[in-house]
Amino acid sequence: MSATRTKLLIASGIVSVLALLAGAAYAFELPPFTGRGVINAADTCASLGTRSRSAPALRAVVPDRSTYSFYDSVPDPRRDEMDHSFQSDCFVYGEGQQLLWAGAQMLEYDHPSGWIEEVVEQYDSASSLTPFPAGDKAVASPRVAAVYLPCTSHGSQRHLSVVVHLKQPGDADGTVLRSHLIVLAKNAAVFAHWKARCDRGQ
Repeated sequence: MSATRTKLLIASGIVSVLALLAGAAYAFELPPFTGRGVINAADTCASLGTRSRSAPALRAVVPDRSTYSFYDSVPDPRRDEMDHSFQSDCFVYGEGQQLLWAGAQMLEYDHPSGWIEEVVEQYDSASSLTPFPAGDKAVASPRVAAVYLPCTSHGSQRHLSVVVHLKQPGDADGTVLRSHLIVLAKNAAVFAHWKARCDRGQ
């Protein structure tokens, strides 16, 4: 057997082995053929509200990642109806990178326009924001959806600011992203209104 033929056989064998390894990696979803991870409703943040609604909306807006994780926190719970503070946060991660944040906070502005300028415009420009029906004021874009809703308890007029900010969008177009961010914001607003005891002692 000539040296040239021996080299060809060795090269052919190496190619075959590499092809088999690539096929196995694809079959078992190993890098770089890892498939999209699963966003299970049971794993999503409680502060995003009804999980059967929030999970599909999350799947529609975040990018494909092999793994997803969630961190839910209520660092400032409202202890009772006389407490004038509340805060909740939900962080959504994909492969360790933050993809989305949703938060609710009790605050008060003289006019909803002040809330938009100081809170919502941190996440997108005023020209990108368009209104949708919710609370006293609600605006959204393909990057953010936010609701300013009343929280009245024992005669004290307060408001909750609920914001959902998409830090890394998926492949959907802007219209789809905006519509699903609105679902998340409305869902989170319902949860925050209940958790902050806004429906008590009115």
